[in-house]
Amino acid sequence: MKQLYRIRNKIENSKLYSGFLATFIGSGASKIILVLATFLCANLLGKEEFGELSFIRNTLNMILCICALNFTTLSTKFTTEAKTSKDSFQRLFLLFLFSVSVCVAIGIFLIATPSNLLLKLLSTEVIVKFFKIAAVLLPLFILQPLIEGVLRGMKEFKLIGILQTISSILYLIAVYAGIKLCGITGALYGVILYYLLYSVATICILLRRYSLKRHIPLLNGFWKQKSALYIMILPIFLMSFIDAPVMWFAQVILSKAGSMEAIGSMTAMMQIRNLAILIPGYFTNTYLAFAGDLNAQQKHGDYYKQYAKIEKLYFVIGLSLFFCFSILAKPILLLYGSDFISDWPVMVISNIGIPITMFIGLYRIDLIIKDHQQYLLYISMAWNAVWLITLYLMIELGVSPLYSFFWSQNIGAIVFVASLYYIYKKDKIKLTRDYEKD
Repeated sequence: MKQLYRIRNKIENSKLYSGFLATFIGSGASKIILVLATFLCANLLGKEEFGELSFIRNTLNMILCICALNFTTLSTKFTTEAKTSKDSFQRLFLLFLFSVSVCVAIGIFLIATPSNLLLKLLSTEVIVKFFKIAAVLLPLFILQPLIEGVLRGMKEFKLIGILQTISSILYLIAVYAGIKLCGITGALYGVILYYLLYSVATICILLRRYSLKRHIPLLNGFWKQKSALYIMILPIFLMSFIDAPVMWFAQVILSKAGSMEAIGSMTAMMQIRNLAILIPGYFTNTYLAFAGDLNAQQKHGDYYKQYAKIEKLYFVIGLSLFFCFSILAKPILLLYGSDFISDWPVMVISNIGIPITMFIGLYRIDLIIKDHQQYLLYISMAWNAVWLITLYLMIELGVSPLYSFFWSQNIGAIVFVASLYYIYKKDKIKLTRDYEKD
């Protein structure tokens, strides 16, 4: 019994535990508020209009994901290393510079694209106007996830949690007020307001928390790190350029083969799955900063011992979450509205992705820490190709579009996690052998 108490005290006093706890409480509250906002939107708008809103927000997220989906992790990695390395600080600056430049280019493209051309793709003038406004603000929007990566690298987990919680409350208020005032049009402008204020708040916090003037001299000669742009940053960008549009394109296939109602159901199930992996996901994000420190110090033995413990824990948690959320599928879907309950068998298929997604997140940060960004790019191309080809074939064979979406996604995800594990295991064998020799 005393030994158990010692173990518990050791865990509770660890920086990893306190960081995870702060992330879980703050970011967890944020996620719950966002889920409540989704329930509210689904019930106020109805299944079809909720599908339209989801499609629009998913499209904006796709653009942001192209520029920052995996850059947030890279931002954390560079920040962790920048504490002792001027080169890493310059790479971090290059990452910001590249991301903002890409957003400026995408924004100019969207603004310059004729409205009648966008109207053919986006269906209504309101949505076209929405994207024109978003295009102007994109360079500002992109700074939020990048700065959050910096704060995570500085282990400011409590601050991140508070910021995310406040922004989620703002989202709930803005979207609810928008729907009440102008229906789906008001909801769209509520989304814009949310992204704008969230980004501005994040920038203000960074400027207030850290003296940028003190770090400006470190940027002298930053272009010497241009090799990092090609070896580390560009592969991650190209990977995001594949992942996010493929997800969007899969939604387009789903909407064409099914309907906007199918998009609404898919969004609900994806959100439920994301909620299921909330705690493991927050732990993975927290662990990144600590794993980066161990790797920078070349403590490979300790690094892989921790990974082995987390692997076992994730296996048990992943299976438990799958069974729990599958058994409760009907009452959970009822929260979105009675129209969603009939889709419960599809939710069970979606839930297969819970343990798979957990391990993808775990092994993915290992490859980024080990600077295997180019491998990640190749793997991303492979699993997305498998997903889209399988989705197309299943729909052509007459399988229900919603079933096809999640079965094909799970098959692609299995290819993804198997490829990541192969490289992780190969590194583990080599580095632990060298570590034992030393």
